[in-house]
Amino acid sequence: MKLIGYRYLIERLNLHVLPVSLLKLEDEITFEDTVVGHLEFALQYEDINLEVIDAVFEQIQPSELIDHLKKNPNGEYIRRLCFLWEWLGYKELNAGISSTGKYIDLFPRQKYLTANQASQNHTYRINNNALGTASFCPMVKRNALADSPTLDELLEQAHIMLEESSSEAIYDRAISYLYLSETRSSFAIEKETPSAKKEERFIRLLHRVWEYPKLTEDALVELQNVAVRDVYSQEASYRTRQNWLENSLGRITYFPPPPEQIRELMTGWENFINDTNRGTDLLVVAACAAFGFVYFHPFMDGNGRLHRFIIHQVLSRHSNLPKEFIIPVSAVIMKNIAAYLEVLTNFSETVTKLWDYRRIDIEPHILKNANARTYRFFNADKEVRFLQKMLQQAIEVEMPKEVAWLNGYDKAFMELEGLFDLPKKDISALIRMIYHNGGKLSKHRRKQYIHLPKLLLDQIETVVNKAFS
Repeated sequence: MKLIGYRYLIERLNLHVLPVSLLKLEDEITFEDTVVGHLEFALQYEDINLEVIDAVFEQIQPSELIDHLKKNPNGEYIRRLCFLWEWLGYKELNAGISSTGKYIDLFPRQKYLTANQASQNHTYRINNNALGTASFCPMVKRNALADSPTLDELLEQAHIMLEESSSEAIYDRAISYLYLSETRSSFAIEKETPSAKKEERFIRLLHRVWEYPKLTEDALVELQNVAVRDVYSQEASYRTRQNWLENSLGRITYFPPPPEQIRELMTGWENFINDTNRGTDLLVVAACAAFGFVYFHPFMDGNGRLHRFIIHQVLSRHSNLPKEFIIPVSAVIMKNIAAYLEVLTNFSETVTKLWDYRRIDIEPHILKNANARTYRFFNADKEVRFLQKMLQQAIEVEMPKEVAWLNGYDKAFMELEGLFDLPKKDISALIRMIYHNGGKLSKHRRKQYIHLPKLLLDQIETVVNKAFS
């Protein structure tokens, strides 16, 4: 089968990029069999792949684009390519040709999620509606984000549920419980059990999430110092060493970008997450920024916890969200850990294959690494889809469950305290044991309370079950 489009360009130019799917066309299509001709073909019939386009641009002369523009100055695809050449940082073409056609979107809105506020390029008459900048521009297909429920609908649903299903006292306790649940789950995902002191520090950090309207290097360093396991893991800046992830067998499973690329990547990332003027959907911003951050791994430690903190930082900007409000995203991720790891490994495994290294003692000896473009232009379809599902599950299942637990606990405690002269700590413990064991006090737990009559324990079971019914 004849290679065309991106696959042709990757093979012919030996591009060091992520693999792309083979395009199969039923009908014969006529196009110019040149490098620029294949690029135009790819823009028309395939996705916009900035990684491949940027890699091709490194190997061609500007005259090749200019020649195509002269032949068709109002051509939709050559105008996009000429704009991208300059936007990606290559020398201005100065072709002396002005396009006169109508303005066209850089990313077609019927196919891609885009920034609502586009900037106009007058030379090529392009509406630049990219989600980010040339330093960090994740791409998301429109079908990655379900039409319903929207983020607005989910947040409104959560707010109403908390206010209407509980008293003021329960509301405050529910919020506190959600903070605790989010903190413990975020550490649990990293397979770490924090001390009470560290747990409290992270809870306070979540409470102050709205105090970080912008995330800069200084702010992220401050957050990293709170999130890491000990003082020896604290950073003073973005990393200056290569890091990597490995499994229990010592096999490397992921290489983040090399340290010399980190500052440029994080500058683009900061511009992306802090730009509030382009009107991009907050859920899309949260997914792209959070996963982009963990893919960059800008610190030697604490990246995972900060990556989930970033979701809260973005959502805290929502105009209808009370400052004390939090959604237990990490708690739900913990219950969907396999799906979460699948999203992460979908990116990490393919990128790591671009690295050539030899394992010498502990440190890998790098022979060839992936280019920064592989990280800064990642497709975030899976990440956006995953985060929307986690938010929906957190709001529709996890939060009502926690409120119901608090309401049921209060009912059971009040009734048991009135019926039996038992220490409060025993009443509390018995409620939790019975609830978490499906409404029954196990034989093992009954032995712990052997000093209490069996009939009394049976009555306590009945009261607890009734309270939670």
